[in-house]
Amino acid sequence: MNHRLANVLGALSMFASAVVTNAQDADAAVRIMPPPGCGFIRLPQPVGELTARYFHCANSFILIKFHWSGGNTGTACIPPFYQHPFFRADGQEVVNAYYVSTPPNLTGPPDDLRCSLTQPRV
Repeated sequence: MNHRLANVLGALSMFASAVVTNAQDADAAVRIMPPPGCGFIRLPQPVGELTARYFHCANSFILIKFHWSGGNTGTACIPPFYQHPFFRADGQEVVNAYYVSTPPNLTGPPDDLRCSLTQPRV
């Protein structure tokens, strides 16, 4: 199975399992379905601790920078056609995330690249 198909199937299974686990919540499916676009999307209402997602809609690895409500920042490597969830932590939420032109650190052979555990700070 190629990496892109595995990412898509993984994302679909996460959405499906979230719908099943929140069956009592009538509008849970609406809040967790993927949006029509790409990029940073805040959920209208949190689903548990999940508050936002970043949807990457291209066949490339990218680096994103994100901002917490308390002022801290971070970076994350995003694989092709992947979605990155953001969860509430210590009472703070990620309020924005966006692509930066700095290339991410990658590891692995050329036909099976993956994000490295450490990423550049920008």
